[in-house]
Amino acid sequence: MKKILTLAIALVMVFAIAAPALAAGWDNPVTPDEFENLELDVTPLAVDKSSMTWNGTGYQKLDKTYPVVAGTLVHAYAEITIPKADDLSADVMSRIERGQGKITISVSNLTDVKLNVRNKDGLVIENDKVVNGAKSYPINGYDFGTTITVEVWGNAAKSEKDAKITATLGVYNKFEANESQFRFYAKDGKEYVIVADGRTYTVTPNNDTDTGMIFQTNGDDQLEAAWVLLDATAADGEQYLVVDSFGEVRFLKISDNTTATGKELEEVKAMMDRICNAMGFSYSGRAYMNKTLIEKNLGVVVEGSKTLTYASGYIQELVTDDPSVNPPQTGDNASVVGFVMIAIALVAAAAVTVKKVRA
Repeated sequence: MKKILTLAIALVMVFAIAAPALAAGWDNPVTPDEFENLELDVTPLAVDKSSMTWNGTGYQKLDKTYPVVAGTLVHAYAEITIPKADDLSADVMSRIERGQGKITISVSNLTDVKLNVRNKDGLVIENDKVVNGAKSYPINGYDFGTTITVEVWGNAAKSEKDAKITATLGVYNKFEANESQFRFYAKDGKEYVIVADGRTYTVTPNNDTDTGMIFQTNGDDQLEAAWVLLDATAADGEQYLVVDSFGEVRFLKISDNTTATGKELEEVKAMMDRICNAMGFSYSGRAYMNKTLIEKNLGVVVEGSKTLTYASGYIQELVTDDPSVNPPQTGDNASVVGFVMIAIALVAAAAVTVKKVRA
């Protein structure tokens, strides 16, 4: 018994140590901005055609959603207005022009989902299937100041679970076509570049390759070494190895193998803080870095979304010996409530009968 307890305690200690190791690095991810005055909405539509139609489709807008159970047909549309170029910051506008903006329709508890996409040219994509719960469409400078609508058809997958449709408009950083460079703007308003070369990642401000940091990872993407690059008057073109000894960081100058002190230390530490703050990255010897983590934590430039929810209906089950009593099989709240009241009355009547017999 003591051996088992000892082993259990040991495992708890191992996981307690491992947990912060896996979380280290991007413990403080950069919070993306949100679109100002974003015009985005998701509206329910009728499933039967009507003379009062939306956008010439033959389907009427609904004031609200309806309860759903497994198999219930759902019909809605998302309406997304892309801001005018003059209403956007220079970095967001340039990224949209380069094709780094996109509209995403994501769904939850819906199956057999198909989309019809309309832009200023009319219906451009029809019956596009949603795979793995989401579908994205790129936008570019052609879409500035226009409205894009996405019509959504689907069926509720499960009962007793809400069905949701979410429309998102976002602009994202990503590794360029050659997959070696990644550009992002930090909260200081300046652009930074990450150059990936195998398992080495060089992060510099404004393409200034003489300043910044170099991160080197092992085969598991765990940081094994880091250097600070400093191109200052007091230390022109120097590299400093970051030495993390039990949480105490010092900087070893590569050229003469001495530890930075005084003003030199202040300059080196300031550069490290600048790069790590720009990335939202907490340096640690146990931290991790790869392209996927970089895009996940630095990829969102600006984003806005809206969700439409179809509340879950349910099938009321009733245990009774009376074969003439059948519970409702729909998600209609009124019928369910009415049936529950009848059931309560039956139970009350049975209680009175039992009491009289026993008396």
